[in-house]
Amino acid sequence: MTFASLCRSAGRLAAAALVAAALATAPSTPPAATADPGAPAYSLAGTCVRLADDARRPIIGRGPSTVKAAGLGEFLFYDTAGTVLTELAGSLVRRQQVSPKAVWTVERTATGYRMTSSSGLAQTVRLSPATGCRAFPEAQLNVAGAPHTGTDADGNLTGFVDSHAHLMAEQFLGGRFHCGTPFSPLGITYALTDCPDHRPGGWPAVGEQILSTPGPHDTHGWPTFRGWPRWDSLTHEQTYFRWLERAWRSGTRIVNNYFVQNRVLCEIYPLQDQPCDEMESVRIQHRMLLQLRDYVDAQAGGPGRGFLQLATSEAELRRLVAAGKLAVTMGIEISEPFGCRTSTGRPTCTEHDIDRGLDELHRLGVRQVILAHKFDNALGGARMDSDLTGVGVEIGQVYAGGGLWQTAPCTTALVDNQPPLGAPGQCNVRGLTPLGEHAVRAVVARRMVIDVDHLSVKSSTRVLDILAQLRYPGVVSSHSWTDPHNYRRILQAGGVVGLYASGALPGSNEKHDAGFVDLWRTVRSAAPAGAFFGLGYGPDMNGLGKQAPPIADTASPPVRYPIVMPDGTRVNKQRTGTRTFDVNRDGTAHYGLIPDWIESLRVSAGTDGAALVTDMYRAAEAYARLWHRVADYDR
Repeated sequence: MTFASLCRSAGRLAAAALVAAALATAPSTPPAATADPGAPAYSLAGTCVRLADDARRPIIGRGPSTVKAAGLGEFLFYDTAGTVLTELAGSLVRRQQVSPKAVWTVERTATGYRMTSSSGLAQTVRLSPATGCRAFPEAQLNVAGAPHTGTDADGNLTGFVDSHAHLMAEQFLGGRFHCGTPFSPLGITYALTDCPDHRPGGWPAVGEQILSTPGPHDTHGWPTFRGWPRWDSLTHEQTYFRWLERAWRSGTRIVNNYFVQNRVLCEIYPLQDQPCDEMESVRIQHRMLLQLRDYVDAQAGGPGRGFLQLATSEAELRRLVAAGKLAVTMGIEISEPFGCRTSTGRPTCTEHDIDRGLDELHRLGVRQVILAHKFDNALGGARMDSDLTGVGVEIGQVYAGGGLWQTAPCTTALVDNQPPLGAPGQCNVRGLTPLGEHAVRAVVARRMVIDVDHLSVKSSTRVLDILAQLRYPGVVSSHSWTDPHNYRRILQAGGVVGLYASGALPGSNEKHDAGFVDLWRTVRSAAPAGAFFGLGYGPDMNGLGKQAPPIADTASPPVRYPIVMPDGTRVNKQRTGTRTFDVNRDGTAHYGLIPDWIESLRVSAGTDGAALVTDMYRAAEAYARLWHRVADYDR
């Protein structure tokens, strides 16, 4: 995660109207009731039913109802007039506006179903199969073809890998900085809404004005989305679950989700309803990720049935990817892991704190760690930010207790980002501390992976030295935030590399002068001869990093639709509400455009395009092999 353009210029909404638009295929019919009283009726999700009471009298509503899953065993009933069945003061009514009172827990009975409202009103009903339902509002996928399963002819996993994602950014910086969520039990009209403080016209949105291209924006969200999501808007949700599903349907098979927080910025930002403590944020975001998984499962008809599942071992990773699922792995990207900051030059944590914190992370399923993020901390020095962004980050470091950047001329070919107020060729003098060295060895002891991104040259060099001494393969660079000279050492150790998901050609990369295509060539040339090679992509989406810009604004050739992905799926322009997204015009405006972006890399690489996509499509196997080497490590 970056604080891109942090100083370049000096409760979400609770109500939204359901619109009368059929955005999905017709719902299926419900299963017959079974003599399994009390069992959750998971399989009702997505069906089309007529509701009647025990006496077979129709329940209020116009026409049949689509059964939209609000959670595991919880549903909304949406009729052909666009209203939802709602409990109001003990009575059944129909309302256009969705509310928690429209969510019904449904269980099977011997002869039918029992519905219970959030306030406890219970109703025994009969649900009979119907046709002619109105589809509940939802984003489209616009992908044709079944998701691939199994392995290739050589027994290797296939699929793209997102090495650096932030699916739970809604909790970041106190919970009211980020607009929108990856899902809502009440549907897309609640999940994808702008922040209240952005109204009117986007002008009051201080965070948006500082981080993104300054100026007003349309704040309506669903269904028009005229003002966002955008490739350069950094406070709006970009990983809505249907957009994730579109990327999965197009070949993405692993996403490494980083739990992210920055205590300093969280405390400074005036609007918040969530804790700023970084380790507590990790716990909260972990629970939120489980809720996202459960919600996706609910749409598919029950636990384990959804496209998105969590993986904490090589065996789980291989099983999920081979089954055609999206395997989500977990990491942390925080500035004060285990409470390890400095105060008046002294560390605020101990070796015991580090060990206890890593044990907790391991129990949660976290398998990847970044030891220092934006600020120097008690573990080591951080890779500095440049330009006016660096000014803001340096101010934050002082606030955090770490003092000003301390620099000296770089002494090797490796360089840090240049400090905003220093002379060229300066590197952070702070390297790995004794506590940091303990943390590295503690990570190895727990068979976890270290991401060297965000570490200063001195810190990253020392980490790689220790791992080389231990012959430990668990190391990655996830999104181009380390010196490219480190790629060779990472790959030689048995690690993997993911590149920031920038534009294809030079001038369209927020972190490097080179574009993605040239950086791919750099990483490929650094790979050991004969070694299996696969390349990840790290968009840092939702993490305050700009995405690839519109192709029309670069020298890249245009993308032509439909796109054919390596597994044969055909990708058309994505549609959400009344807006149709085109990567040529919109860049990577949201996660659903990842396959479109991959196609832009292919066409921009010319005769190397097929080789580039092949390397990216081999990433799932590359990451599985890394996990195998880590689990099998025995010094």
